Amino acid sequence: MTVETPTRRSSRDQPGRPRRRRWPWVLGGLFLLVVVVGGWAAWVASSALTVKSELEAARPLLSTVKEKVLDGQASSAQPEVDELAEHTTKARESASGPAWWLAEQIPSIGGNLVAVRTVASSVSDVVDNAVVPAVALGDTLSPAVFKPVDGAVDLAAISSVAPVLDSAGTALSGASERISALDRSSLLGPVKNAVDEIDGLIADVEPAVASAKALAPVLPELLGAQGPREYLLIFENSAEVRPLGGIAGAQILVTADQGRVSITRQTTGRDFTFETEEFANSHVSKQERDLYLPPFGVQSQNNTLTPRVEVAADLTRSMWGSQLGVTPATVIFIDPIALSYILKATGPVDLPDGTQLTSENSNDVLLNQVYQTYSDDADAQDAYFAAAASQTFAAIMNGDIDVPKFADAVGHAGTERRILASSTDETVQKLVTDAGLQGRMPQTTDTSYELGVYYSDYLGSKMDYYLRSKIEVGQQTCAAGNRIVRVQIAASNVLDPASVPGLSTFITGAGGNGFRIPLGDLRVFTYVYAPEGATIASISGSTDQGPAFTGTDGSYPVARGVIQAAPGETETATVDIDVSSLPEKEVTTLVGPMLAQPEVTELAFSC
Repeated sequence: MTVETPTRRSSRDQPGRPRRRRWPWVLGGLFLLVVVVGGWAAWVASSALTVKSELEAARPLLSTVKEKVLDGQASSAQPEVDELAEHTTKARESASGPAWWLAEQIPSIGGNLVAVRTVASSVSDVVDNAVVPAVALGDTLSPAVFKPVDGAVDLAAISSVAPVLDSAGTALSGASERISALDRSSLLGPVKNAVDEIDGLIADVEPAVASAKALAPVLPELLGAQGPREYLLIFENSAEVRPLGGIAGAQILVTADQGRVSITRQTTGRDFTFETEEFANSHVSKQERDLYLPPFGVQSQNNTLTPRVEVAADLTRSMWGSQLGVTPATVIFIDPIALSYILKATGPVDLPDGTQLTSENSNDVLLNQVYQTYSDDADAQDAYFAAAASQTFAAIMNGDIDVPKFADAVGHAGTERRILASSTDETVQKLVTDAGLQGRMPQTTDTSYELGVYYSDYLGSKMDYYLRSKIEVGQQTCAAGNRIVRVQIAASNVLDPASVPGLSTFITGAGGNGFRIPLGDLRVFTYVYAPEGATIASISGSTDQGPAFTGTDGSYPVARGVIQAAPGETETATVDIDVSSLPEKEVTTLVGPMLAQPEVTELAFSC
C-alpha cells in the first residue's frame, strides 16, 4: 500500500485551510511609501517656499536698515532689525534638518537646494553677526564715526565700534566666500537670480566693511593716540610727467596727535637745494642715475623720476631730514587725477583768489590756467598750489566730506596707482599694502610677461598737459628663429599751433631751457621695462634718438627712447626686445599713471 505525502501545493488546496494573501500588505507598504515620499517632497517644497517668502520679506528691511546706518540714524532702525532677524531666522531654519539634507542628495534638484540653504544661512549669519550688533550700537556706528569734527577724529568712538566691525567683517567675508563657491551653472533661473542678488548685495558692502575692520583697530594709533605721528603729502604735477606720476610740487607735512590732524609745515620741491653726489649715490644706484639722468637723487622735484614708490619716498624723507630736520616715516604721493576724485567727496573748494575748485575743473585750473594767470611769477604759482592743497585738506579735516565717497575715491585712485605711499613704520606699511597703495613693478606669471611703459618730460615744461599717446605691443617669431616683442609708442601734441604765441613760457619751457627746442614742441623720454632675462635689441623712432639709452633698473632691462612732437603732430619711438631666451608667453603692459592714460592695442609687424 502506497502512502502519498501531500505536496506544498496540495496542502494549500486542502479544504478548510485559510489562504494567506500577501498582496494587500505589499500594496499597503507601497501606498505608505508613496505617502511618506509625497509628504517629504511636499515638506521640502513647502520649506523652499517659506525660505523664498521670508527672504523676500527681509529684502526691503535690509535695505532700510542699511540706509539708516549710512545716514547715521541706526538707533531708529531697531524695529526693522527685530523683524528682519525673525524673517532670516525662519528662512535658515526652514532650509535645515535631515529631510532637507536628504533632498540635497538628489542629483536633479540637490544643487538648487544647496544654493537655497547657503543663501538662507549666509543672510542669517550676516544679520545676526553684522546687522544686529551694528544697530545695537545706535548712532555711534555710521561712516560719520571716521569723519573729523573741528579738525579732530573721535578716537574713543572708533575704539568702541572696532569689535562690531570685526564681527561684521568676518560675517560678510564668510558669506561672500560661501556664496562665491556655489556652482551656478546648473541652477534654476529663480534660484540663480536669488544667489546673484544676494551676492551683489554683499559685494556692495563687504569691501568697505573689510577696510573699516582693518582700519579701526590701528586708526587711533595712526592718529596719535600713543603720541604724535607725522605724514608727508607730496602733490605731483602731471603736466610735467614722471614715471611715478608727475614732478613733485606742493609738499605738506601733517601731524596727528590725539585724533587732531593739522598742517605743521608747507613747502615745494623748488624750495630744496640740490643735494650732494654723495647723498645721491647713497640712496640710488649708478644704473638708476644713468637711466634717469643726473637730477635724479639730488633734486627734490625729480624724486619721482623712478616708478618705484619706495625709492621716491626714501629720497624725499631723507631730503626733508637733511635740509629741514624732519624725517617723516610715511610719504604719500597724490597725482592730480586722484585729487579730482577726492574733490567729488569734499565738494567744491574755495580758493583765495575766488576760484572754486571742483572735480570737473581741477586739472585745467591747476595744470594749465595757473601758469597763464601767473605767467611770470613762480612763487605765486607755488602759493596757488599750496592753497589748493591746504584748502582741500581743511575741507576734509573740518568734516566737509562724504566718507563713503572719500573711501571710494582713495580706493579708485589706489587701483590706478594715482595715490601711492611708503612708510618705514611697519604698522602703516601693512595698512598701505592692504589698501593697495604700495604700487608695483611689472610682473611675470606662469602665463604672461608684463612690460612696463613710463613717460618722463625731457624739456622742463608743462607741455604734457597737451600730450596724448597710444601704445602698440606685438610679438613675432622672426625668420632667423628669434622672438621679438615690439613696443611702438606714438605721442601726439594736441596743442593748436596758433595758440603757441599766447602761452606762458612756464608751459612751453622757454625754448627748452637751453635745449633749443622750438616753442610749443613737447619732448618726453619713453621708458620700456623689458621682462627679466630679455635683451633690448634696438631703439628707433621718427625723431632724433641721440639721447636714447639702454640700461637697467634692478633686474629689469630698460630702453629709454625719445619723442619730440610739434603742435598738431604725432611722432613715435619703437623698442624691440629679444625674448628668445625666455619661454613663450603672452605679453601684457603696465603703464605709469598720466593725465590722459594711453590706449594699449595689439601690434602686427614683421621682422
